[in-house]
Amino acid sequence: MAKDTKDKICRAGLKLFSENQYETVSIAEVCRQAELSNGVYYRYFKKKEDLFRMLIDRFLIEFEKELIEITGNSIEEKLLSFIKVILEIGRKHRQEITIFREGQYRLYGYEDTLRDLYIRSAENVFGRTISEAEYIYVVSGLRFCSTRALYDNRKTDPENIRNFILNGIFPGFPIQEDSYAIPETFTSLQVRPVKNSYDKLIESGIKLFGKSGFHNIGVADITRDSQLAVGTFYSYFESKEQFLNTIVLHIGVNTRHYLSEKLQNHSGDRLEQEVWGIWYFLNHFNKHLEYYSIVREAEFVGKDVVSNYYDAFEAGYMKNLMMIEEGKRVHASNFLIGLAHYTGIEVLHRQRIENVPDFLNKLATLLSTGISI
Repeated sequence: MAKDTKDKICRAGLKLFSENQYETVSIAEVCRQAELSNGVYYRYFKKKEDLFRMLIDRFLIEFEKELIEITGNSIEEKLLSFIKVILEIGRKHRQEITIFREGQYRLYGYEDTLRDLYIRSAENVFGRTISEAEYIYVVSGLRFCSTRALYDNRKTDPENIRNFILNGIFPGFPIQEDSYAIPETFTSLQVRPVKNSYDKLIESGIKLFGKSGFHNIGVADITRDSQLAVGTFYSYFESKEQFLNTIVLHIGVNTRHYLSEKLQNHSGDRLEQEVWGIWYFLNHFNKHLEYYSIVREAEFVGKDVVSNYYDAFEAGYMKNLMMIEEGKRVHASNFLIGLAHYTGIEVLHRQRIENVPDFLNKLATLLSTGISI
């Protein structure tokens, strides 16, 4: 009986946390969904976070079990099995993954746990220790393609992903060791002047949402910081949610404009453009670390706008990957977006990569030739 009651609470939490942002779900709402009194909840959990963590911990146990199911008699077969398992986990456990993704954002340590599982599985596939660059290359594109398939209805071909990992995205583009003179430190960015009330509101929103989170900031906080009247805010935006959506799109436009502007100075081949594009992406987000947290939080507040955010990056990649066969181009685009995204997390947030030029030169080799087997 006790187990059945706890399972009811967990099922209710799974539904509510996967459909709503953590901040907006209350214990009372969980109990209503489970058709139990509020007092029953506290027999099993002390607070809301305890239930949230239990759901994530249960998923990680299941995730690890499924990763053990990787099969194959060769590296090629094992790698394809690994890719299929990751994609299938997404299809089978959409609710759990949605909760886990918010847990990664809110609670320290879960990304590290997932990273360890991925590394162990990748090393099982290749039968050896893999380097940091190899880990990022093997897992980042796959993770992002899986996310796009799960939330944005992007078709993902496991064999295309395997081919990118084993043979590179840009095979035939030669690279020599240390061929890219990448700066050892990030550079300053040009500060664009704030021209009008609209720009002031956007600037304040980015600063405050990035620091304190969407639900901890009110319209009054935004207008106070920008030294404008509340009425001015509502002359531009219908709601705080619409304001967040506008900020996410602003971040995307601002980032793509910066990358395009900087890459005009590089006349090298497509591989060189990609390596420098990742460096400029890191340089841009290094000065705007709040961009990551804002876009991630928007996934749980305004899901459609985040899909549009990544759609715009995908469209840009599609135009610049004409050397890749049309049927594979969308997969390559999302693979490369994922590579930049997770490189940024490891370099800027987790700070695991100290020598960025060396790391990017190793990534260049992987993009050209694939991972050694």
